Amino acid sequence: MVRISIVIPTVDRPDPLYNLLRHLEHQSEPPHEIVIVDQSACEDVRAAGRPGVRYHRIAQRGLPNARNVGLSLATGDAVLFLDDDEIPDRDLVRFHREAYSDAAVSGVGGRVVGGYDAARPEVGEFRPVDGKVVRNFGSETRRDVEHLPGGNMSFRREVFRKVGGFDTAFGGAAIGEETDFCLRARRAGFRLVFEPRASVEHLHWPVGGCRLPSFEEWLYWQTHNSMLFALRHARAIGWPFFVLKRVLRIGLFAVEHGSPALVPVGLRGLVRGMATHAQGS
Repeated sequence: MVRISIVIPTVDRPDPLYNLLRHLEHQSEPPHEIVIVDQSACEDVRAAGRPGVRYHRIAQRGLPNARNVGLSLATGDAVLFLDDDEIPDRDLVRFHREAYSDAAVSGVGGRVVGGYDAARPEVGEFRPVDGKVVRNFGSETRRDVEHLPGGNMSFRREVFRKVGGFDTAFGGAAIGEETDFCLRARRAGFRLVFEPRASVEHLHWPVGGCRLPSFEEWLYWQTHNSMLFALRHARAIGWPFFVLKRVLRIGLFAVEHGSPALVPVGLRGLVRGMATHAQGS
């Protein structure tokens, strides 16, 4: 039987984290272990004291780094990553584990209730011609996919041994790091499956988590990470079109927020994303 370790990165969300841990105590099949990587300013006493929980605090903030730290601490055969503001279905662990009964499956993504259109047939697709990412992880259709939802995805350990960890060059608001990892895994020959029965409800907690202190900082990292992702994974023929779309979107943000100063912030992010790619990061 595949042992499932759960890794939960968290930042300044003690209440939703505690709620998640309480729900995980009632899984139909308990996980092998739960590893919490806390990047908060203060220790979460309630989480640290829960039975069956390995609690680890780190000073450096950033979701890719927190995932990598959790991975280094986990001891299961497969590692399941959850967001700290979710409510898991009672059979979440069970359906992740059952998907690995097929030896050809190396990664599993589950359904995320909240924010997606379940009626749409597309799920977990990537269009390399222009770098378009289709998520729609509220789908109810089981299928092979190109990438998985960051808040409900698991991988066998051999995927990390061959591909490495999550790339910390995707900074700030943690946009694109999970999709980047999945596409690298697919290129390495690993099969990823979307299993909608492995379901969580995403609460979209209004504070904490990956949120940045200002819209300007979010915009910088959004454009940086999007540019880095496109240069890595989209076809070169589509790069000019991608840049044009991003520039237009930056202008739209400036109009919506009534702040022309957002334009140089967004452009700086695009240029820095190009530089990060050129540096091979």
